[in-house]
Amino acid sequence: MEQKEGYLVPILCKAFALMEYLGQWPGGRTMAEALADLDFPKTTLHRLLGALTEEGYLAQDPETGRYTLSRRLLRLGLAALGEAGLVEYALQPMRALRDKVRESIMLGAFMDNRVVLLEQVLGSHNFTFMLKPGTAFCLHASAPGKLFLAYLSAEEREAALQTVDYHVFTKNTLSSREALEAELEEVRARGYATDAEEEMEGVNCVAAPIFNSFGEIAAALWTSGPSGRLTRNDFTTVARQVKASADEVSTRLGYKPR
Repeated sequence: MEQKEGYLVPILCKAFALMEYLGQWPGGRTMAEALADLDFPKTTLHRLLGALTEEGYLAQDPETGRYTLSRRLLRLGLAALGEAGLVEYALQPMRALRDKVRESIMLGAFMDNRVVLLEQVLGSHNFTFMLKPGTAFCLHASAPGKLFLAYLSAEEREAALQTVDYHVFTKNTLSSREALEAELEEVRARGYATDAEEEMEGVNCVAAPIFNSFGEIAAALWTSGPSGRLTRNDFTTVARQVKASADEVSTRLGYKPR
């Protein structure tokens, strides 16, 4: 133990602690807020924020001054998951899917019991959805969240389910574990997940899984649109298109259906 302690670099440990702290705040934190929460000297925190921002691991909002984790860390996370080329493989199928459905197309990965947006292709309608990279989605009320819960291993699913707080966003939100587990069975049976105005009034989503070469879910591909334009009656048709694009990405990742 004493020998291991000899290899510790205090400033490096603080840098990792700072990034883990910011990872808990998707909306970002100001230096003053971080200083109040962390037991760091002010000069140390100032230097770390500046250095990590300059190196591209953090981003600072010029208007609010808030610091957030950058997309560079998302790439590192994908590399750790063994899917470093995921975004590159997905972009062309995402653009082709956008041209078919005309709605925005999103790609997300499962990290720390939440779904994180990795990439998006904007829809071609005058009014379309645009989300901030790194945006996180809840598990029980979003299409990609339910999709991951349905396809994770039993052990990972149970760990993730333990974190769900079943916050009710709309009248359609699933508000219990029993209701969610019943929905997950349906997701596995049909091969796609939906969000019928469950997280936000007036917004519907359809998501399909992307699998890696080991047959594990690697990402979620989904489309979102106004409920008046992407209606529930459209779910089956749109799901076929989303699944076809997701299957194309899975093939590029080396997945071979059994």
